[in-house]
Amino acid sequence: MKKIQPKVGIIGGGLAGVYTAYLLAQHNITFEIIEAKPIFGGRICGEDTHSSDYKVDLGPSWIFPHQQEIQKLVSNLGLRLVEQFTSGDAVFQRNAKERPQKVGGVPPPSMYRIFGGTTRLITSLAQDIHEQNTKLSTKANSFQYDGQNWHVEIETNNSLCGLQRNEKSTDIHEDLSTSTVSFEHLVIAAPPRVIARKLSLRQTNGLKLKHQGEQGAARIDSDDQSTQMPEIDAKSVDTFLEALSNKFEQTPTWMAAQAKFAVTYKTPFWREHGLSGQAFSHVGPLGEVHDASFEDHDGNSVYALFGFVGIPFAHRQQTSIEQMKDACLSQLNSLFGSKASEHLQTYYKDWGADPFIANSLDQKQPPMHPYINLVSDQAQLKQLKLYLAASEFSESEAGYMEGAIVAARRAVEKILLTVE
Repeated sequence: MKKIQPKVGIIGGGLAGVYTAYLLAQHNITFEIIEAKPIFGGRICGEDTHSSDYKVDLGPSWIFPHQQEIQKLVSNLGLRLVEQFTSGDAVFQRNAKERPQKVGGVPPPSMYRIFGGTTRLITSLAQDIHEQNTKLSTKANSFQYDGQNWHVEIETNNSLCGLQRNEKSTDIHEDLSTSTVSFEHLVIAAPPRVIARKLSLRQTNGLKLKHQGEQGAARIDSDDQSTQMPEIDAKSVDTFLEALSNKFEQTPTWMAAQAKFAVTYKTPFWREHGLSGQAFSHVGPLGEVHDASFEDHDGNSVYALFGFVGIPFAHRQQTSIEQMKDACLSQLNSLFGSKASEHLQTYYKDWGADPFIANSLDQKQPPMHPYINLVSDQAQLKQLKLYLAASEFSESEAGYMEGAIVAARRAVEKILLTVE
């Protein structure tokens, strides 16, 4: 079937961007997805374990019972959910002078994880996205609207194109190339603060934008055609994009201030002592710990613990990754006993240090759920053919994976109204 025009640009290859591409492909709409990293996933980050079947999640992993949209998507893709292991006592660490105490009798809320790791969701959604529709290792530096199309200035790191996750990118010399790509519709599937101050109006010779006090519709004139366009007020567009950037800057990026630590083991030794793997600490560096295991009957099980680092970003930056890992292992030894030192692999991800996720505002602020009020902006967003699909833009469950699914679906629904 012939692809339907117009072409859609998707900025960001995390869950929101990949799901947007997945939906557009189902409707035969031409798109191109631009992602700054060499792989899809965004904040969904899974690291290899000793079993090729399972990955350790260093990004989002939990799905809650009320989050129905992502549960339906997981099922439709042939994936399955497993309930977060919580059987047994939790451990509470009040201060460094007291021994951690077992805490029981209060069942935690139900939570689910995608069996095998959350990256399976990305892999399933992205498997039918053709290479010609993707630009990986490509940063979008600016977005200019000329009254008809969005022109995106991009910078591609050619030395990272095709780079696999387990390859070391730090030793590779950067081979950068810049260019401009144009789209009639633009979908923002990246965190708002990453996009702030990059949106602007592009004045061109071909497009006559209406200025304040002028009458009539804007036209695009070329050698062989003259196309009647909706009236565009240049000053109001400039004002709107400036106000939108202000809203973007004020919207915290979910997870950007956080860091996660994980460790794998041969056996779930904590379970053998009647512990759930849950721990809560006022000491640190981990503020809370949870079981991150995957079990099967084929001998490929992965037993793991993961935790959220409770130290602010500025303090984390004063510590090396190896020092942080050692401190986390030492704490687990205090919480769960000496077997915590008999680990297989350790993992650490500081999202505050990821330049494609966090900026200086995210680094300074404590973790907060995002909220952005876009009710009064809908008419102008529609006129500019600008769609906001990242989880932070969702009207419900903002910041969660559910929010990414909801926001991406609504963005695609709005695009479909323009082509049907």
